[in-house]
Amino acid sequence: MRPRLPSPGPEPSSAPEVRILLNRHVPMSRGKACAQAVHAALRAFDVPHGRVVVLDGTSDEVAAMPVVIHDAGLTEVEPGTMTAGATVLG
Repeated sequence: MRPRLPSPGPEPSSAPEVRILLNRHVPMSRGKACAQAVHAALRAFDVPHGRVVVLDGTSDEVAAMPVVIHDAGLTEVEPGTMTAGATVLG
C-alpha cells in the first residue's frame, strides 16, 4: 500500500488550470461522466492507466485511501472538505 500523501492545500494562482469538457450530447450516468473526466485528465498528462472506476464511498472509506483530496473551498464546499480518495490496483 502506498503512503498517504499530504494534501497540498489550495493551488497557487500560477499553477495551470486543467479544463475538462464532457460532451453534453452523450447521455451518461454521473459515474460514467466522472470516469471519462479522469481518463481525459490522465491522458492530458500522459499518465499510463487502465480502467477507471468511480464509486461513492463513506467518509471512512475515502479517508482510508492512499491518496485523499481535500477541497480548497473556493466554490461549493467548505475549505478542507475531504471530497475524494484514490488508489491504483494491480
